[in-house]
Amino acid sequence: MEKIIKTENIRKVFRTEDVETWALNGVDIEINEGEFVAIMGPSGCGKSTLLNILGLLDNPSEGSYLLNGTDVTLFTEDNRTTLRKGVIGFVFQSFNLIDDLNVYENIELPLLYMGIPRKERKRRVEDAMRRMDITHRAGHFPQQLSGGQQQRVAIARAVVATPKIIFADEPTGNLDSKNGIEVMELLKQLNSEGTTIVMVTHSQRDASYAKRVINLFDGQVTAEIHQ
Repeated sequence: MEKIIKTENIRKVFRTEDVETWALNGVDIEINEGEFVAIMGPSGCGKSTLLNILGLLDNPSEGSYLLNGTDVTLFTEDNRTTLRKGVIGFVFQSFNLIDDLNVYENIELPLLYMGIPRKERKRRVEDAMRRMDITHRAGHFPQQLSGGQQQRVAIARAVVATPKIIFADEPTGNLDSKNGIEVMELLKQLNSEGTTIVMVTHSQRDASYAKRVINLFDGQVTAEIHQ
């Protein structure tokens, strides 16, 4: 299988005045195209820091990161933004929807940034809403939706640009058990269709959906478990 992600000796330091905190201490991972990988570990172990680097929201302090075979370590913010638009979708615990936009407009937003023509935008948004079973909510605003519905909108927004990878940071953290399971089933379905999923989670239930679990502790990989 083709490697879509490869890191070598990734380290990340946060500096506050004279204090240095190493959030990542030499992380080496490889993720193949089409995998579903969960990253687990205690709070403060570096999970979200690693996900931000993999998702091109941040740069490592040291080491190299190959995404689709390209070393993106020294990319500028503009380069990272351009690559994110074409390759990556995000799903966050807090949904990150825009309150002043309705469901349709929230989902359409990435396509506007990409300059997709109006007719094609409409087709993609309608398809994403249908897949997430939220077509009947198209004109509703985030505050009119349940948590589960908001996360369905967030997933629809993530997939509407047909990304190769979806990065999910605690995607069920704000949901009850029923809605959490429904969201995980949606991610599982996307993975079965070929989308690579990389998920940070505290939940053993959510991690059970992954084909591989990477455990972090003190910014280092301590174990990899194939399921």
